[in-house]
Amino acid sequence: MFIFDCEAHLWGPMDDINYFPTFKEYVNSLVGFQRSRFLQFAREPVDWDSEEVQKEYKATVDAIRARAYAAPQADAESLIASMNDGKVNMACVIPEIMTDLSYGHRVRSTNGYVAKAIAKYPDRLVGIANVGPVVARGVDKANWELEHLVKEKGFKACKFYPPDDVAINDKRLWPFYNKVRELGIPLFVHTGFSWVTPGFSHTCHPMLLEEVCFDFPEIPIVAIHMGYPFTTETSLLAAKFQNFYACSSLLPRFGLGYTKKAQEILGEFLAIAGPDKLIWGVDWSGSLAGHKKAVEYLMTMQISEELQRDYHYPPITQETRAKWAGLNLARIMKIEVPQSAQEPEKK
Repeated sequence: MFIFDCEAHLWGPMDDINYFPTFKEYVNSLVGFQRSRFLQFAREPVDWDSEEVQKEYKATVDAIRARAYAAPQADAESLIASMNDGKVNMACVIPEIMTDLSYGHRVRSTNGYVAKAIAKYPDRLVGIANVGPVVARGVDKANWELEHLVKEKGFKACKFYPPDDVAINDKRLWPFYNKVRELGIPLFVHTGFSWVTPGFSHTCHPMLLEEVCFDFPEIPIVAIHMGYPFTTETSLLAAKFQNFYACSSLLPRFGLGYTKKAQEILGEFLAIAGPDKLIWGVDWSGSLAGHKKAVEYLMTMQISEELQRDYHYPPITQETRAKWAGLNLARIMKIEVPQSAQEPEKK
């Protein structure tokens, strides 16, 4: 089976900017979601006050802070190692801008950093440009860089990250979207909740893509994170617009514990929009989130008989799993899949 990760992030060490208050708030927001990992996303009921859980929770928090305040590595070599561990064929690599982490002092990562990675691993890594903040830097400048990256550096798509910028449907972005259409590349958009500070979620609601899909039907648009928690809206948009797709990069993390909710999200999407609109991703960002468990989840995830009966959600067939794993993404990215990897695996 051809496995293609829609969302992996590369960046170098950040220990040179960890003294900024906004950076500290960013780390605190990452820590803030760890409670849900132990309670809401657990496979079995958890005794929060137990010594064992508290010890594991503290170890997780310490690991996050150490990674942020030392020299975190999310480089190409670490990514390739993670992909090899999970038997992932290819991955889209995306820089993150997040200038607010350092009061505008510097970006978190650059397109040039990603360009070096895809040049080193051209058969494994696919460059996804992030030229934000589009409005703040000037649309003409963002468009120039995007065209340069696509035509000169081989980038295959671009990502828009609203928490760094303006709302998805801000009309000042229309010349930028027009450039994406002109270049004939897909547009990835962060949708749903803004998981870290700084950054606000009201700019990311998936319904804001309705106007974009209508005005730019030629652009394949991928809603990263399925617009969570607004996944019903995402499913409806994927059914309404032929150019709208959703990446399930939140599901591997939910699926390691929050299994029923993950089944409901995925089952509803498949029932409303169908298997041709679903794309797989991990949201890899270094050593704390590997591919192996995410791929195991991809290969074993199933909608329960109860949900199939009560809500008429379809089961996940091997054909659906193959499309989800990589065939859908390869199609819209215009990447040729080896014939040997196109057939779904037999159970």
